Amino acid sequence: MLIKIQEGIILTVQEEYQALQEKIADCDHRGDYIGLARYMERFLELTGVLYGKESSQYATTLNDYGGIHRDIGNNEKAEQAFLQAAELIGNLLGTSHPDYGSVLNNLAGLYRLMKQYDKAEQYFQRALKIYEETLGKQHFLYISGMNNLGLVYQDQGRFAEAEELHERSLVLLEEANDNPIAIAIATTLTNLASARRQQHKLEGVVSLLERALHIYEEQLGRNHSLYAYGMNNLASYYMTTGEYEKAKLYYQGALELCKMLFGEESRNYEISLRNYQLASRKAAEQGGTV
Repeated sequence: MLIKIQEGIILTVQEEYQALQEKIADCDHRGDYIGLARYMERFLELTGVLYGKESSQYATTLNDYGGIHRDIGNNEKAEQAFLQAAELIGNLLGTSHPDYGSVLNNLAGLYRLMKQYDKAEQYFQRALKIYEETLGKQHFLYISGMNNLGLVYQDQGRFAEAEELHERSLVLLEEANDNPIAIAIATTLTNLASARRQQHKLEGVVSLLERALHIYEEQLGRNHSLYAYGMNNLASYYMTTGEYEKAKLYYQGALELCKMLFGEESRNYEISLRNYQLASRKAAEQGGTV
């Protein structure tokens, strides 16, 4: 089967599939979610053509597709993809398989974003049970699941319980001493900082956030969405402590990255712009220029 694409080039389905894989990997590395969503539409279609819509490959791609749409705020598409992936993986591998647990984990994360916290907690607990029974409590997926459940506890105002889960996760991740999980350490540092802030335990919080930002920069560079996320977290902390000039600088950096990565029409840019404007106004008031 031949497919004609731009500039008069003719590719087989397999060749186009491989070309899309490379583009998707590049977008993922750069944190370009708009590009990811665009390429994944066609990639999902081609996966169905090559492997069939009842295959494990299609289920995996559906799961990835759902994750991308979750990240750019298309919750309905994300939920549909995750539910379909869960059904497929359950049929192919069983509902006790770690891959099934991972889709439940993704669904839980989506429901958390949708503020359906009871449902999110339920799915995270189910995923954790699968990970514990199949992989053990030292496995990265179990540790990540603890972190995720801690975030739901924060959403529910259960900050002491959340702090305990994040502390346990951090200890286990640091004991692993494995470079590929550096990003997970940064995320856990951020989660722990948040849980402590909510309990007004501010001592040492800025150090946790600075360490997380340094890891994002070291591992991903300064043009990645997670680096923007790290700057946002530091800015938010400085807003809490009334250090508005510092907050303004970090929000400005995050705003510029959001414009580049997500576009000016995105919700991420809109939120970043509001944050920057608020910090600028507070800094001006604090400096006596308004």
